[in-house]
Amino acid sequence: MGDFLPEGLPALMAGLLTFQKLGLIVLGVAVGLIGGALPGISASVAIALVLPLTFTLDPTSALILLGAIYMAAEYGGSVSAILINTPGTPAAICTALDGHPMAVEGRAREALYVAVIASSIGGLFGVAILLLFTPPLAAFSLVFGAPEMFWLAVAGLAVVCNLAADNFLKGVIAAGIGLWIATIGQDPATGFYRYTFGSYDLEGGVELVPALLGFFAVAQMLTLLGTKEGTIAKVVSQAGALRKAIALPFNQPFLVLRSSLIGVIVGILPGAGASIASFVSYGEAKRFSRNSEKFGKGAAEGIFASESANNAMVGGSLVPLLALGIPGSASAAILFGALTMNGLVPGPQLFAERGDIAYSFILSFIPIVLVMLLMGLFSSRIYAAVLRVKVNMIVPAVLVLAIIGSYAVRNSLFDVWITGICGLGGFFLMRFGFSLPPLILGMVLGPLAEDNFRRALVLSSVSDSTMEYFVTRPISLVLMVVTLLMVVSAFWQEIRRRRSIRDNAVTMESSDG
Repeated sequence: MGDFLPEGLPALMAGLLTFQKLGLIVLGVAVGLIGGALPGISASVAIALVLPLTFTLDPTSALILLGAIYMAAEYGGSVSAILINTPGTPAAICTALDGHPMAVEGRAREALYVAVIASSIGGLFGVAILLLFTPPLAAFSLVFGAPEMFWLAVAGLAVVCNLAADNFLKGVIAAGIGLWIATIGQDPATGFYRYTFGSYDLEGGVELVPALLGFFAVAQMLTLLGTKEGTIAKVVSQAGALRKAIALPFNQPFLVLRSSLIGVIVGILPGAGASIASFVSYGEAKRFSRNSEKFGKGAAEGIFASESANNAMVGGSLVPLLALGIPGSASAAILFGALTMNGLVPGPQLFAERGDIAYSFILSFIPIVLVMLLMGLFSSRIYAAVLRVKVNMIVPAVLVLAIIGSYAVRNSLFDVWITGICGLGGFFLMRFGFSLPPLILGMVLGPLAEDNFRRALVLSSVSDSTMEYFVTRPISLVLMVVTLLMVVSAFWQEIRRRRSIRDNAVTMESSDG
């Protein structure tokens, strides 16, 4: 592997610059952008839909097309998140927190520019790590056992402290609702059914995508129906929007490095995924920001943290896939299938026996990211035009897409009902001041925490170390300390925020007097 890397890269890169390969890249990026932007059609669904069409292609071309869809779909989810507050993918939830407020303020193009630039930087960072450090990072992913994954999930749940800083109690309640929804269905350890109320359809649990479409797409559309505005947001001239977006990573290099690193590390861990990378990165960006009070109200930093992390995750998720044959995400699992269908066995022997294909696939992400950047920049003006469309036209269109997206997950009409029920629930939660991202965070991390907690308990009973198994392992201990620091830091920031509000009120009263 090491001998092949320096000698063969120039020739492999030149082989990617053919008309056929570039055409597949452009096609894949376009399909990925559309699939990511449409609510319910995530990266994994878009890849699965196109997979049968790759059977007539050679292995390298097939992987390039699917890789382009994977990378572009992770960015595409930000478009609908920013414009209509409906994340196209679960990973774009944090993007919606600041992206849509920016669009409402008339800064939609700036938000779109920040999203595509952040996605491109994160994507290139992940590819660089994938290219240079695959073997050691793959070995690192094997160190993460059940206790480490449990504490990683708990650390992710601690992000609620930052997501719901305006009302911590309501944020915790929302996360608790999400955790409860995640327990519905069959207990993975005992086989007993929980909270199914005798319903056969609930025995398989509540799928994330129908719930996401309900809590965000349907709830947001119901909210829009009660507004008197003719359009979603005001469309104003945005001179200098691109310049501001380009300046952000130069002004905050630590934000770029931290968010991209989080995306890669989370991506390497099997089963974690882009959603966790986005949530953790957003929470850390808010914790370290000097303007943390602006997060959730239109902070470009929040968009950058979320988007750079979820696209850096792409490169990270391919590390265990290519080096160990362990998919790091749902999309990576489909790519695993694509590799095996072409007679390739992911793992250490892949680089030794078919290094040309493996490295061509890795290197292809460089032109993929560049094409995604160009298409995103040039189409942002077109995307922003959605804000000019009347609400009475957008609402039925989004609701139809939500119904189609929820049905497509399992071809189940019951999932459509789940979307409707979650939409009504989300609408009332929003009316009473509850934040919905902590709820989705609970749904995402609940199964990860429960499964690994159960597994760790079994392992600890075998080794007769009981609960010490969770705190004596070095990485577990580090994650536990990080979790505690995140909680303490969030409480400290909340105390400072309330003290600042109180001091400002006292100052205003004294000036009025």
